[in-house]
Amino acid sequence: MAERVTLRALEAELSAENYPLTREAVLDEYGDVVLDLPGGEEALADALARVGADDFPDHAAVVASINTGIGGDGVGRRDYTDRGGNADSRKHESF
Repeated sequence: MAERVTLRALEAELSAENYPLTREAVLDEYGDVVLDLPGGEEALADALARVGADDFPDHAAVVASINTGIGGDGVGRRDYTDRGGNADSRKHESF
């Protein structure tokens, strides 16, 4: 049975690993993980299959590859900001 986790929880688990890691090592340990994302769910193995990296020198590299593989589903609401307005609607001021 697949283990369902959030992306944040997986990132925390991956931070405890000893790097460098290969794609094979990541999949051996986490291949049954299904990511619970705002846009649905995604198997970690499927996400990593979409990227070309076979080696991960550090935590940041494996997280970046996962984020690339899951694409927009991991973002939640696209173009959403809780900071009021959007960048294009703000008046530019010169100081």
